[in-house]
Amino acid sequence: MKLKINGQDQSFVFGVKFLRKLDAYRGAEQEIQGVKVKLGMGLTMMFPQLMTKDAAALADVLYCAAKSSIKLDTIDDYIDNCKDLDSLFNRVMNEIKASNAAKPIAKNLKA
Repeated sequence: MKLKINGQDQSFVFGVKFLRKLDAYRGAEQEIQGVKVKLGMGLTMMFPQLMTKDAAALADVLYCAAKSSIKLDTIDDYIDNCKDLDSLFNRVMNEIKASNAAKPIAKNLKA
C-alpha cells in the first residue's frame, strides 16, 4: 500500500515483518514469576481497535507497516489532516485482510 505523506510516496507492507514489529510495539505482556514475557498477539489486540476506527491504533499499525523509516509524529500529522479517514481505515483493513501473513488472524477475528 502506498500513501503520499508530506509529498513523498511511502510504502506500507502488512507481512511477517509488520506482525513482528507490531507484536513488539503493541503486543501483550505477562509477568510470570517476576519475569516479563512477551506474548505477541499485536494484531489480535489492534484489529478490534481498527474496526472501531481508533485513530491512534491506525497510526501505530501504519508505523509498524512502514517499509522505510518514518516518524510516528509524521503519521499522526497525516491522520490528523486526512480528509477521508474512513477510506484510510478501509484501505488498511483491506490490506491486512489480503496479506498472507495477517489474513489468518483477521479471519479468526471475524473481520
